[in-house]
Amino acid sequence: MAKRLTTTIGPRDIELLTALDRCPLTVAQLCRLSQTFEQSFGNEHLVRRRLRRLANSELVRSWPYEVASLGRSQHYFKLTRGGYRLLYGEDVALPKRRYFEAIAAGHHHHTQSLAEFLVQLLVTGHQQGVEVRHFARENSVCLKADGFTLYPDAAFQLVTPDQRSFNFCLELDNGTERIRSRQDVESIERKLRGYDAHQSQFEALDPARYLVLFVTTRSQVRLQHILDLAGMVMRNPQRTVFVGVDLETFLNTDDPFTEAVLTDHRSLKRTIVPISRKPHSPQEASPSSDGHQRHKAAMPHSPQKALRTSSVRPRHHATV
Repeated sequence: MAKRLTTTIGPRDIELLTALDRCPLTVAQLCRLSQTFEQSFGNEHLVRRRLRRLANSELVRSWPYEVASLGRSQHYFKLTRGGYRLLYGEDVALPKRRYFEAIAAGHHHHTQSLAEFLVQLLVTGHQQGVEVRHFARENSVCLKADGFTLYPDAAFQLVTPDQRSFNFCLELDNGTERIRSRQDVESIERKLRGYDAHQSQFEALDPARYLVLFVTTRSQVRLQHILDLAGMVMRNPQRTVFVGVDLETFLNTDDPFTEAVLTDHRSLKRTIVPISRKPHSPQEASPSSDGHQRHKAAMPHSPQKALRTSSVRPRHHATV
């Protein structure tokens, strides 16, 4: 039986809960991300007060990050089972237990970095009228090809105001994995070979194609090593499969949609999506991803459709 809520749930609450379904977020991150909401929060105090009411209704829960910031530890928020069911319905199949539990201490840096990247992507994309569709959270998509099994840190589609679409799989690199090792299951080389094998099923102009975006959190030099290795292991180095950026550069860029911050394996610079000459504004974006309505969990159309059901075994993902 559904628990009776102690607060009224409005459209902005649905947007907030949807954001937490994508990734655990802090108050500061939610406050900035609310720029993409129909009605933003004016300051962090308002975010904190709303989260407190949602927590009292057992829709969200928080834990402290171990890494202190500005002299104190920030808290990150996640959905509870009740919050998840509010978004997707009482009968929806729930994600695995760890989705609702505290993040392991060794994974804190990864989660913080992933959240920072996603907030920057969503906010700057919104400012350019770029819509994020079919977002799949960390480990919710499984890719299989030629004996390789891959779980991206996120997958999503970016749609420009002129309705051009671009699919991405995200790999956040914290420098903990070996770059070169064909035997090590966790090596970057195996990831590169696996993604390249999976991508080889797509023709050059197939709209189902996707780019693998590597984001390094500790070193620009490591990013260059990854891209250099990508050029060495790719079956067809003339294709563009891998692009990358270090997190600090990405976060310090005012607009990664107009500034060439990404680099491919040929050392060519590029924006996240090709720049359109057509003028646009955030209001021109398609409303098809409206997060204000309560919605059921569903199989995304892309990039998951782009990754072909014969090669993808979704654990759980939702169209948002």
